[in-house]
Formats: sequence, C-alpha cells, structure tokens
Amino acid sequence: MKFFVVLLLVIIGDFVKSANILAVYPCPSISHQVVFRPITLELLKRGHKVTVVTSDPMYPKGGHENLTEIDVHDRSYAALKKYFVSHVTGSNWDLLNQVKGILDLLSVSFEELMKTKEVQDLINSKEKFDLILLESIYPQGLAISHTFKAPTILISSFGPYVDSYNIMGIPTNPILYNHMFRQRLYNLTLLDKLTEFYNQLVIHYELKKREEIENDLLKKYFGPDIPSLGVLKNYADMLFINIHPVWEGNTPVPPNVIHMGGLHMKKPKKLTQDLQQYLDASDNGVIYFSFGTNVQLSLLPQNKIEIFENVLSQLPYNVIWKRDTESVFIKSKNVKIYKWLPQADLLRHPNIKLFITQGGLQSTDEAITAGVPLLGIPMLGDQWYNVEKYVYHGIGQRLYFEELTEEKLKNAILDVAEDNRYKDNIISLRSLMLDQPQAPLNRAMWWIDYVLRHGGAKHLRAPAANITWTEYLELDLMLFIACSFLILFGFTFSLLRILVSIVSSKIKLDNKLKNE
Repeated sequence: MKFFVVLLLVIIGDFVKSANILAVYPCPSISHQVVFRPITLELLKRGHKVTVVTSDPMYPKGGHENLTEIDVHDRSYAALKKYFVSHVTGSNWDLLNQVKGILDLLSVSFEELMKTKEVQDLINSKEKFDLILLESIYPQGLAISHTFKAPTILISSFGPYVDSYNIMGIPTNPILYNHMFRQRLYNLTLLDKLTEFYNQLVIHYELKKREEIENDLLKKYFGPDIPSLGVLKNYADMLFINIHPVWEGNTPVPPNVIHMGGLHMKKPKKLTQDLQQYLDASDNGVIYFSFGTNVQLSLLPQNKIEIFENVLSQLPYNVIWKRDTESVFIKSKNVKIYKWLPQADLLRHPNIKLFITQGGLQSTDEAITAGVPLLGIPMLGDQWYNVEKYVYHGIGQRLYFEELTEEKLKNAILDVAEDNRYKDNIISLRSLMLDQPQAPLNRAMWWIDYVLRHGGAKHLRAPAANITWTEYLELDLMLFIACSFLILFGFTFSLLRILVSIVSSKIKLDNKLKNE
C-alpha cells in the first residue's frame, strides 16, 4: 500500500512540475540553432510542453506530441542573404559596417517573424506560459514577455551580446574587459586602444539609434500601449551564455548570468565509411578547412580562393575542404571537397593535424574538445575576438584575409601542423575548460527549474542592470561635488584676495604713517 502511495505522489509531483514554455529563437543561422536544440530536447524529455519559434525546425509538423514549432525559415534566411551574407568582405577595417549589417538583419528578421500568421495568432491568444526563453540578440522580443507576463531567460549562442551587458548590469570597460566585437585584446599600443575605444563608441551609438526604430516597430505589432524597449529590458530574469569564463576573459558577472560553454557539444558518433577510410589511410595526417555556415567562399574574391587552392595542393598532407558547393574541380589528388561534414566527429579523428577556420565560437569549442590546433582567418562578427584568443593561449595562429598570400598561408599551416607546442597548449586548455562541476546542459536545466520554482529571478538582478551610463557613473553626484569644489575654491580664492588686499592696504598705510 505504501508503495502505491509513494508512486502516486511521484506521478502527481511530476505532473505539477510540468510547465508550458515558449522559446523564441529567430536567428537565421544553424550554428546558433544547434546551441538551443539541446535545451528544447531536454525540456521535452522532462515532460514540459514547449512552443518554439525558430528559423530551423527540428521535426516535421506533429513530430513530437509536446512540441509545437513555428517555422520562420524562409523569411529569416531571405533577410540573412540580403543584409548579411552578401556583404561579408573579411576586412578587419570593415567591422563597423558589418555591425550595422548585423543590426539591420536582426531588426528585419524580427519584423519578418512578427508578420507570420502563426506568430500573430500566438501573440493574440490567451495562452498562459510559465517561462519564456528568448534569443538574447533579439531584446525587442521582450515585448512578448510583456504580453504574456512570464519570467524570461535570455539565451546567447556565444558570449554576451553587446546590449546584454547593460540589460544584466555586467561591468563594461572598452579596454579592460573583453567584448564580442573587440578585434584586439592584448599588448595594445596607444593607437590600438584608441581604435577599440572609438569602435565601442560607434557601436553603442548605433544601438541607441536603432532603439528608437525598434520602439516604432513594437508599437506597430503590439499596439500603442507597449512600453519602450528601455522599459521592456527590465523583464529579463537571467542570461545564459554559451561560453567558458576563461574564454570570455573572466569578466565579473552577477549571479543571474550563467556560463554554459560547450552546451552544443554532443556525444561522439561514428563517421561515414568513406570518411573513416580516407582519414585512416592518411598516414601523414589531414588538414581540415572550413569557413562555417555564414561565410560563402563562392562570394569571396577569386584571387583569394586561388591562394587556398594552390597552397593546399602543395602540402604534404591530405586535405578535407568544406565548401558551399561541391562542383569545384581541384587538380590535386590530396584535396577532397565536401558540401557538409560532421565537423565535431571529424575533428576527433587522431589523424587531423590542423583546423583552418574562420574562428566561429562553435568551431573553436569543437577544436578545443578534440585537441586540434587552429589557424584562424577571421571574417566577421566575433571571429576576430576568438582568433585573438588562439594567439594568446598559444593554440594556433592568426592570418588576416585581405593580407593573405601563398607564402604566409603555407608557412602558417606548416608551423602549426608541425610544432607540437600548439597541440600541447590546446590539450592543456581543454583540461581547464572541461573541468566543471556539472555538464552545461544540466546547469541550464537546474537554473530553468529554479526560475520555474520561484516564478522568476528578479531578486538576482544586479543594481546596475538596465541603468544609463550617467546613472552608473553617478554623474549628478560627480557634478555636484565638482561644482561644490569650484564654489569652495572660488570662495576661498576670493577670501584670500580680500585678505591680501586688506593686509596690503594696511602695510601701505603703516609705511605712509612712518614716512610722515
């Protein structure tokens, strides 16, 4: 009898814990979506009901009884192609234009999401959600949190987005603390510091300017009574970031900012037979080359592509090259081209000697986990930041795309592939980054349960969360102190002048009397 009572209590307990969760992940990039998917799958596994607005659905319609996916793929990827992919130049001098392009993409892709009938039906429904998970690069999505009056966790597929620092009250400094759009981090000259400071000023100016545009957009889709974006930012309860503290630069964060570096990493799977045989037969080793999903080699200058083709064909190693098209003829027998590859599993093969990459965070995590040294050629976004870390940690080298020559590329490849220091350093870094008290997914689930248990986590917000820089620096107090000091200085100076004048007059009078 006691057994059945306990069993009944367990069943009832599980039923009570089941929550209705809305996840909004609009970014048109599979490298972003693969970070969010483990959370969705684990929530389903735990019996929660999940509605996901996504650019890359996991299942066909009705694929899981507790999952509803609202597909915004076509609209989102059309925006990606128009505002981002076609504008990638690989120039480190083009950062600010790229940032503007990213902001355009985020604004347009969110509006396209709001235009869809399924999203409009959802917004206008009276459904009750216990929790909202929102991709952090879309802070305008906090209007959805306001609509459903539900606690909200922001989730980033990389480190903190530029706006997330202010929203969560994370300390910022244009030089001291790292930042996703920083290009140089270490051993900075005065000119480097001025450049980084200028870039941060422009980026924050662009963010502030876009906020007014977003406010108009929110009124269009949520009605005239919707609060401003500045007010909506107070709805954020927590921030999950898919980055390790060591890689982020150990920036001090409040307790509602949770590091989940490596969240997207999966258990190893077997390679396809042809890949396995090719790698096993490559006695001299294999160089793996991929620029990820957001950089299309076919859109880059032909002379740069020829540099890669010429150098790779001269190497004493076999080469696996992931390109956005397989219809490319390479004369050299040591180069194999694929349109898609199981990258994480491929990198784990012991014959992989080097990974030539654009420096994306997910690719970097996979290389560190596999212990494969890196040659980074940053092209956009946070890739300059990541590749700067390769050099700092001694796990690889950096080349600039627009300065690329055959000699530079060949020398860098041979150096990293043949010098064991890079291999030793990345294995050492791996041991530091993987030594954690719990798996990233388990950590995410614990904090999601925490927010569900307490109906939010506003009590963990930092005092500096979502305040202006004038409030953060207490400029009114500083101005009062400065004015008080000036008044006191002026009063003291005037008093001294009067005293000097009186004393001087008295001395003159005494001298005059003596002379008489």
